[in-house]
Parts: sequence; C-alpha cells; structure tokens
Amino acid sequence: MKPPTYDDYLGDGVYASFDGYHIVLDLRGQDTTTRIALEPSVMRALAAYEKRLQNMPPGEFRQEQLDEPRI
Repeated sequence: MKPPTYDDYLGDGVYASFDGYHIVLDLRGQDTTTRIALEPSVMRALAAYEKRLQNMPPGEFRQEQLDEPRI
C-alpha cells in the first residue's frame, strides 16, 4: 500500500505533498513533468528567506504579499 502524501493546494496552481522526507511542489494540470523536492535543509532555508523578506525595511518589499491568506 502506498503511504499517504498529505497533498495540499497552496495557491497559484501550486500543490504541495509530503513523501515522508521531502516536501514536493508541483503544478498539476499545468505541467505534469516538473516537480521540486525540497529536503528539510532546503525547506528551512526557504523559511529563513521568507523571514528575511519580512524583516526588510519598509519600502523595500511589500509586506502584504507575504500576509495574503492561502486558499
């Protein structure tokens, strides 16, 4: 039996799933061949990048882009 993948729609056509180690991003229905598998260290780096964006001085980045609700 195949283990559950915990699929979730993130928005903008991007889906995420979890295979037990990687968070896998894909564009179902738009591109069936491209998948990005983020290992834990890369996921942490992505979260740190978002944090750096949130801490930028006003005017350098539009904070509301990060605060938009996810569907």
